[in-house]
Amino acid sequence: MRNKIAAGIGFTLALATSPVAAQGLPSVEAINLCERFVEESIRPELGERFKQPYKIVCYFGLVDPEIETDHRSVCSRVSRQLADIHRQIAELMCVGAYQSRSASSN
Repeated sequence: MRNKIAAGIGFTLALATSPVAAQGLPSVEAINLCERFVEESIRPELGERFKQPYKIVCYFGLVDPEIETDHRSVCSRVSRQLADIHRQIAELMCVGAYQSRSASSN
């Protein structure tokens, strides 16, 4: 599981540095938004191991090329990679992080 996640992140970062690749938010901005939103939204006593999958799904949603046009659909699609019980939380984290960006830029 961790190897798949690491490979996915490596692939995404490689695409993000490619000048021809379409992307959503810049990688660093996406990482920071997801980190901050998940940490603020999930109880602190639930450790990093619990929060990490939500941060990863959030990141993949925010760097998706379609995030600016339909963030809800993008977040729903990327959250499908988790089991049913975690899917709704992951989608909420992705949507919330995206909306927190929009709210802070207004």
